[in-house]
Amino acid sequence: EVGFDSGEKPLLHVCAYVSFQELATRVSHRNTGRVTEDPVAEKLLIRVSKDENLHMIFYRNIVEAALQLAPGPTMRAITDEVVGFQMPGSVIPGFARKAVQMARAGIYDLRIHHDDVVWPLLRHWDFFGIEGLDERAEQRRTEVAQFLEVLDQTARRYDEKRARRAEREAAVSV
Repeated sequence: EVGFDSGEKPLLHVCAYVSFQELATRVSHRNTGRVTEDPVAEKLLIRVSKDENLHMIFYRNIVEAALQLAPGPTMRAITDEVVGFQMPGSVIPGFARKAVQMARAGIYDLRIHHDDVVWPLLRHWDFFGIEGLDERAEQRRTEVAQFLEVLDQTARRYDEKRARRAEREAAVSV
């Protein structure tokens, strides 16, 4: 059995990672329910996504408390997890192909990751408004800002590509 292994990650990194991972999982379950076009499956996946949300809130609150207790190390942990984020399934053979299918179906893609996962948590934590950070934490925060710009640009290119593909498919089906 293969799954996510936190390895030697420190606790702050694990909590930051799980905050993003639980929200990503919640969003993907909810979106999967929508695309099933099966009312029972959708209701079940809504229920699963609500459970994932409770997990996310728990870890999000731990990270929020850590930002108050140790803002510098927590900012560094958040940065590492934003920049290096991978879903737990990424280690499973064939996951990349499945990730493309999920993106094409609108279940989970870079735009969703940027808009519905990363930004809501960063806003909740007031990541870009925290004051009194040491120089290293400020540098890491700048790294997140730069990463988010690139992620947004990449998501925009993917969105444009998907729109062109949809136009071609619509033209063929007419």
